[in-house]
Amino acid sequence: MFEMLLRELTLIMAQVHDSLMRLNDGFELRLGDKDLHFSIMALAAMLLFFVVHAVFKRLAKWSITAVSFIYVFTVMTVLGFAIEIGQRISGTGEMDFADVVAGLYGVLAFFAVYTAYRLLVMGVRALARNLRKPKS
Repeated sequence: MFEMLLRELTLIMAQVHDSLMRLNDGFELRLGDKDLHFSIMALAAMLLFFVVHAVFKRLAKWSITAVSFIYVFTVMTVLGFAIEIGQRISGTGEMDFADVVAGLYGVLAFFAVYTAYRLLVMGVRALARNLRKPKS
């Protein structure tokens, strides 16, 4: 499912790129590829920043762990792609999208184990507190 989602996002981005190039040509803006990347990436980054900032502010009130997980998952996604691209460039392995997906499943699996452990510890502590409380 994750692989299909990324492929669809890639196709959407390709269509957006083509549309922007047609607009650039249609309005005779004469913006080069670097100019368009500069402008579009800056605009996208600022929009994404405001959305992410609002979401993370809310999450931080609830749990800083959620913010940390999102950050780590994002970094691991980028690292997974970087490793696969590096393998392609260096010839040290086969560039395979499924490897990125497998790595991210590993991140999710280990984080699920960590989350289960944390929930167990929190549950035991809450139970211990309730048992220690004098009954009135």
